[in-house]
Amino acid sequence: MKKTRVLTPLAIAVAALMSAQYAAADMWSDGDFVVRVGASWVDPDDNDDNLRLNDGWFKEGYDIDSDTTWNISGAWLPVEHWGVELMYIGSTNHDMDLKSISRGNVTIDDIGYKVGSFDASYSNAYLNWYPLSRDCLGQPYVGIGVNYTDFSDEGFSRRYNDDLINGGVIATDADVGFQHSWGFTGQLGVDFRFGRDSAFLVNAAVLYIDADTDINVYYKDAQSSDPSITRRATATDVDYSPWVFNLGVGYSF
Repeated sequence: MKKTRVLTPLAIAVAALMSAQYAAADMWSDGDFVVRVGASWVDPDDNDDNLRLNDGWFKEGYDIDSDTTWNISGAWLPVEHWGVELMYIGSTNHDMDLKSISRGNVTIDDIGYKVGSFDASYSNAYLNWYPLSRDCLGQPYVGIGVNYTDFSDEGFSRRYNDDLINGGVIATDADVGFQHSWGFTGQLGVDFRFGRDSAFLVNAAVLYIDADTDINVYYKDAQSSDPSITRRATATDVDYSPWVFNLGVGYSF
């Protein structure tokens, strides 16, 4: 009797383990894992961006240029029609071009020179929905998830700092820093296999990343009674939110 009580749970455990192994093997053979690499074109939103050092100083509008970089992602499809995906988009470099300066009711437009630059990189996690069955050559998908955008290497240009110093606005060079951003992200894409028995595929996707950042400017006010004091001014909730277009190749296993 004791032997039966011991062997029965052991047999059940062995059977469960073997079933899990067969299920895992079947998952792999059906192509439930997809790895992709490719290129990304990142186009930031600069419609509402502005920077103001203090209430009495100039308000600036600026253009942010686009940039191309690389991306890598991995997706797991544990059940039919649903999957999770992790994506990293490499660092992009963006120039900020000054397009207008305002003070009170006076605005100067079409200035058009480089104010500064910054880098940004993007980490995304998605829950994807695949409407078609897995044996289709073309597999569209829609995903929604969370984004983390990391900003780095921010700085004002030499010309911009010189103009502020020569204009009596700041006493020495000003520094700028962007805070990192957490936000939502969505994507619409399609995988297209080279054949029904092929593990290779091409991918195209468009992404929207909701990224807002606070911009901190550190400067010494030339108009202050003590221009040696370093001051900080913050422009909050600056809307960076880029559209991203991905094109790449992948492998399923």
